[in-house]
Amino acid sequence: MKRFVTGTDTEVGKTVITACLAAAHRGRAHAAKIVASGVDTPPGDDAALLGFAAGHDPDVFATWSAPLSPHRAAALEGRPLDVEAFRRWLVGLRGDPLLVEGVGGWRVPLTRALHVPDVARMLGAPVLVVAADRLGVLSHTLLTCESIRAAGLELAGVVLNRGVPGDGSSAYNHDDLVALLDVPVVVAPPVDPSDPADLARVGRALWAGLA
Repeated sequence: MKRFVTGTDTEVGKTVITACLAAAHRGRAHAAKIVASGVDTPPGDDAALLGFAAGHDPDVFATWSAPLSPHRAAALEGRPLDVEAFRRWLVGLRGDPLLVEGVGGWRVPLTRALHVPDVARMLGAPVLVVAADRLGVLSHTLLTCESIRAAGLELAGVVLNRGVPGDGSSAYNHDDLVALLDVPVVVAPPVDPSDPADLARVGRALWAGLA
C-alpha cells in the first residue's frame, strides 16, 4: 500500500501526520520526505521524524538551506534537482505501507517544470490531504482536492489536523468537509511527536478512519 501525503499549505502538520501513519506500522513501513528546504544540517527535522516513527534511517532525496520554495532554494545554491536521479530514487522506495511526504502545499515547484503533482503521478499512489483545522480550511481543502482529481490522481481522504495552532473556528469544519466531500475525513488530535506509542495510537485511529 502506498500513499502520497500532501497539504493545503506549509505548516499544516504533514510530517507529524505521516509519522503517525508510519508509527502504526513501525518496522514494516517506510516513510520518506521527497525534498526539504530550510535545512542547515541534512537530513533535516522532517526526515528525521519520519525515520524515527517508521523505525529506519531518515530518507530524503535532497535538502537546501534557504527556507524558500525548493526550486528557488536550489537555484540560489546552484544545486538544481537532478530529475532523473530523483525519479529513480522515488520509484525504488519500498515499504508496507510506503508513505511519501511532499513539500509545502500541493502545487509547489521542485523545478520550473516539475511540481508536486508530478511527483505523486511518478509514485502512482493515492493522495492523502492534510489540512489545519482553522478558518479557511474549507476553501483550501476543496481547492486542493479539486486539483488532485483534475490531475487524474486518486484522492485517498482528508486528515483535519487539530495538532496545529487553531483559531476557535473548528466547531463545524469536520461536519462541513464530510458534507462537501465524498472521501473519508478524519480528525487528528494533538500528539507528542517524541513518543512512538502516542504516534502509533493516533496513527491506528487515522488508518481506521481512512479505510
